[in-house]
Amino acid sequence: MKILIASPRLPQPWGKADSITVYRLVKYLSREHEIHLVCFYEDPAEMSFLPELEKYCRGVHTRMLKNWKFLVKLPRCCFSPTPLQVCYYMDGRMRRTIDAVVDEIQPDLAYAHLIRMAPYLQAKKGPKRILAMQISQTLNYRRMIENISNPFHRLLYGLEYRKVRKYEPAVTRHFDSCLLISRFDREALDGHEAIDNIFYSPHGIDVAYYTPSAEAEKENSLLFSGVLETPTNVDAVSYFHREIYPLIKREIPGIKLRLVGKNPARAIQRIAVADKSVSVTGFVEDLRPYYERARVGIDPLRIGAGLQNKLLIGMSMGLPMVCTSIANEGIGAQPGRHLLVADQPGEFAAAVVKLFRDRDQAREIAAAARRHVEEYWTWEYHFRALSRHLRRLAGEEETG
Repeated sequence: MKILIASPRLPQPWGKADSITVYRLVKYLSREHEIHLVCFYEDPAEMSFLPELEKYCRGVHTRMLKNWKFLVKLPRCCFSPTPLQVCYYMDGRMRRTIDAVVDEIQPDLAYAHLIRMAPYLQAKKGPKRILAMQISQTLNYRRMIENISNPFHRLLYGLEYRKVRKYEPAVTRHFDSCLLISRFDREALDGHEAIDNIFYSPHGIDVAYYTPSAEAEKENSLLFSGVLETPTNVDAVSYFHREIYPLIKREIPGIKLRLVGKNPARAIQRIAVADKSVSVTGFVEDLRPYYERARVGIDPLRIGAGLQNKLLIGMSMGLPMVCTSIANEGIGAQPGRHLLVADQPGEFAAAVVKLFRDRDQAREIAAAARRHVEEYWTWEYHFRALSRHLRRLAGEEETG
């Protein structure tokens, strides 16, 4: 099949989750299909990765996203029913590029990654159209409003929530299939009972890469990893440090909290300055040593949708994890067997302390978690199902 993939970011094996997912998808589908990629990039340095993408794609077409253009049209976007995140990625040159590629290659399938790229493909005639919504932005922004206290941010997120709440159900009608990570994302859509073109398609992780070494020496530390500039992670860290961490420090003197991830926000940097038991690394080339040295991993997420890479990586690395119900939604790991789940500060702190003190239970949970991701959370496991779905959409018989 000829497959056109439209991505809001240049796919790379690092960085934000959507960029990683598209990179992995391109690699996987290129084994059997002809891939044509069209994507934005924001930093010219990203173009150094182009030769790697060209190994897997018959054609790669890029357009630089100029942020200043969004500022010019922002007032108009605020009064438009279109979500701001979709407006941000609206670009006349990108539309002309996609139109030209579609006309030239006549793809069997046209795949838009995230609602940000939906306008470019939703009216295309000929190819079957797939929208990888991934998460419900309705659910994501509703949780932001519930947990963010900053008045300006609440106003901004409230505006976007009202937009995506109407936009998401409406845009599904323009595509032959829409991909979501979990039933929680689907159930957040208004009128979800009548939406009959949803296919569940979570992503995985590189389980072979995220394998713990037997020689790793443990330290008395907790680990939180992720991109430390996103509102979801900033809220999770701030909430944990303010309401949960003091309860843990009373029980485990000398404990350390490691915050590992790129672009730490000022709020996170201030935490490390004020509390010497907290360290912030910034970007690291290899996360694995931090997962290996920690005793317990945490994901105290209160805002978000879809699934959490940090949780899957911790489980794959054999690190016993404590998380909230929201963090576990997209993964559906079994509480008490694969990880511990707690939604109240006292319960969360108690779960962490229990894993520190009960080493046998910590080892059992870590081993069960590793087996779980080996079986169900590789990239290939979910991409195989997606590939079969795409073939059915295109009316092709499966090979092999």
